[in-house]
Amino acid sequence: MLTGAGNGPVRTMFGRIVLCILPVFTCAASIVPPPRAVSPVVQQLLAEEILNGDERGQMLRDHGLWDSEDLKTPDHRAEAALQLCRFDDPIFGDETVSPLLRARAAWGRGERRTARELLEGVSGIEAMSLSGRLGWELADDDSVELLANAMQAPVTTAAEELARIRAARQFAMASGRTGDAYQPILDALAEVRDARDPLFWDALVEEADLLIEKQRFTDGVTAAWEALELNPRLAIVWYRLGRLSARTFDFEGAQDAADMLRALDGQHHLANLVEAESALVQRDVDTANDRLAPVLKRYPDHSGALALSLVAAELSDDMVEMRRASDRIAASAPGDPRPLTTAGRLLSLHRQFDRAEHWLNEARNVQPRWAPAHVEQGLMQWQAGDDAGAMATMRDAVEFDPFNHRAANSLSLLEELDSYETLETPHFILRWSPGIDEALARDMPDRMEAVHDAVVSRLGWTPTTKTTIELYPDHQNFAVRIIGLPDIHTVAACTGPVIAMEAPHEALGDRHMGLYNWESVLQHEYTHTVTLDRTGYRIPLWCTEGLAMYMEPTPRGWNMQRLLATEWLAGTMLDPDELDWGFVRPRREQDRTLAYAQSWLMIEFIVERWEMQGLNRLLDAYRDGVQESNAFPAALGLTRERFHEDFLEWTAGRIESWGLRPEPSLETLIAEDKAAAASDEKRQRLMLRSGLLKTVDDMTRPAGDEEPTRWIPPNEQDRTTVSPETVERLLERHPRHPDLLRRSILHRIRSSSGLDDQAVERLEEYVELRPADPLGRRLLADHWLGVEPDRALEHLEALAVATDDDPSLWMELAKLQRRLGDSESALASALHAAKVEPYEPVHRERIAALAIEAGALETARHQIEALLLLEPGQPSHERRLQAVESLLDQ
Repeated sequence: MLTGAGNGPVRTMFGRIVLCILPVFTCAASIVPPPRAVSPVVQQLLAEEILNGDERGQMLRDHGLWDSEDLKTPDHRAEAALQLCRFDDPIFGDETVSPLLRARAAWGRGERRTARELLEGVSGIEAMSLSGRLGWELADDDSVELLANAMQAPVTTAAEELARIRAARQFAMASGRTGDAYQPILDALAEVRDARDPLFWDALVEEADLLIEKQRFTDGVTAAWEALELNPRLAIVWYRLGRLSARTFDFEGAQDAADMLRALDGQHHLANLVEAESALVQRDVDTANDRLAPVLKRYPDHSGALALSLVAAELSDDMVEMRRASDRIAASAPGDPRPLTTAGRLLSLHRQFDRAEHWLNEARNVQPRWAPAHVEQGLMQWQAGDDAGAMATMRDAVEFDPFNHRAANSLSLLEELDSYETLETPHFILRWSPGIDEALARDMPDRMEAVHDAVVSRLGWTPTTKTTIELYPDHQNFAVRIIGLPDIHTVAACTGPVIAMEAPHEALGDRHMGLYNWESVLQHEYTHTVTLDRTGYRIPLWCTEGLAMYMEPTPRGWNMQRLLATEWLAGTMLDPDELDWGFVRPRREQDRTLAYAQSWLMIEFIVERWEMQGLNRLLDAYRDGVQESNAFPAALGLTRERFHEDFLEWTAGRIESWGLRPEPSLETLIAEDKAAAASDEKRQRLMLRSGLLKTVDDMTRPAGDEEPTRWIPPNEQDRTTVSPETVERLLERHPRHPDLLRRSILHRIRSSSGLDDQAVERLEEYVELRPADPLGRRLLADHWLGVEPDRALEHLEALAVATDDDPSLWMELAKLQRRLGDSESALASALHAAKVEPYEPVHRERIAALAIEAGALETARHQIEALLLLEPGQPSHERRLQAVESLLDQ
């Protein structure tokens, strides 16, 4: 599950967010295109008067533009049914229909034996190629020979050339040489369209399938769109786009594809399969089973439906249904590894590693040289922390398919990991790249164990195995570790038993994502490890992310509070069904950030109302496989919908406590002030009209009626801009209104008036009302530093803790603490700066000096040893180390 893009920190509108990564890709835009017009080339050709009736009819049939009058023969009706993937159309019971067309329909139904029987005695390369493919899926001995013969057969048409290409692709799959065949097949498909028939959409369908198999999603989707422009009735293309949408968490796109399929056929079985796979990605087993039931009744041997049924049974621990589905797959397609690979991939997605391993092993047993199963299993083993198994599997995957970039990148990094240093503590295995990363690695053991104690003591659960922490020297290696590709916008991620982290460096091009507090991030990620283990990897995304943020030592900051207040006041908090996927497929720019913030606040609500016992009951329900809609009644005694209503009501009080829901609101105050001013103006005009000032020119009066004109205070252009005079006038009536206090402070800063006693008093009031806003803290800290430094301490501490990943603030705090004579606190603050920027020698030197001053000589030695790693050969560091060791000896 993605707890974190998983799922490490991501830079958001309120700082970093830490993730637990899903082992899949996400796409920036929807995969499913809006309905498009048929290609202009096709339209132009149909408009040509040179076409006779038969030629026009054939073109209409070829491009999915036919109606019933254009389907003049049984073969015409069969071909139309195949375009729609209506494989049980009554036309296929007509024995006058071509055996090849009836065999394709039987294959679509999953009736492979029937399809092969129909092809017996049928000549031609298309029949030979399809028969070889069916033989491969049935594990028949003659399949390879048939495919080899098809590859050598002469061809004269585009359809025959495509049949030969399909035979070559299938032959490569059977022999495990798909890498060698990949580029020649792509070239051959392009040649079919360029040299034989540029409007031959079937070649584009094959190209799209091949590219998606190689996980070149963008290119594959483009080819699929081009095929649909040549024939919008291609149900198989809508189906593949829908499946890819579900795989990449584009659930709206998946539903769009299902809707398009139902537009082709109101009872389309492929629409049900798209919705079922989308539901399983979201772990909605009930919906998946509901969609699968009519498909399996209609097509009991459909391998796609059986694969999804197998996953649904595994996720719900239904061993009877699991056995039924797996037996049916083995009986109907004993040589086809695809359904078993699909099952393994989806179970790996939900971190059901043992069961995923089982089905991927089964897929490899069915076809030992089937590369996709090796790739999925290798990635799954690596996510599960089985590096040795992953390396062996990935080597096979790369041998069978060197064009799979995820496999090649992952294998390269796995081999590099062999050179990493390793250190074990009671609960962790730490690995790092030799070199300067040792400076950070040496800082980590004691703090890692402190993180373990903090998380386990609060959650009451210890992971069953040691957790591996991998520290990567740059962003590219870290990204390959998580998704197999060198691009992911985060710096740390949890896959369950493994936590990967990018070394915190200042951003240098694409090498690093920037600084962050590694200990705070580790506490977030380790919470994922604990909660995933606690629930058997069945915890929903919102819950593991909310708990991870709840467990972070840093309090929630001002930007998060403002975001939650803004969304709550606007009535745009995420609905329960939107929450999990706000992390992965946000509808609005702020929705990913909001998903983290709202999930954290929901955990706060649960713990406050039901205490930790209620939270543990909820986690128990998830562990036992209870669906989200039933988990809330079982654990908390109310429906998920009622929980959401109560949560929103409770949130009002929390927002008020942050000072972000003042009554009356600033807008109300401004409106009332405008009304009062307008009333004064009206009274003045009435006095004028009564003759008190008759000498005033009539032009000063409003024309027409006596209603007051709209009064606009000076400098106000909208409802949020308020003049200093208005602010002061309103503060007289509402002296503790936080919005007015903030505006008063900002006006004074902009006017460069400085802070007098009144301004300081207002700042103190403002900080009391809104302690999280850094503005008040920073201004008070700066003010008191020059007047009474001890009064600045509270505000500087709050700033450093809230910001967390700004080393300069921690060093500023250390300087003040030392100035006030608190050497131990100064040392602790300086050490915190080194957690954020561990590769900065200046920090290490200052910490060493503070440690000596505080009498912490072991700490001083540790820092000087780190300096020797960061700046080897510096004689001053050697002299310092000798001096400290001499003091230790004394």
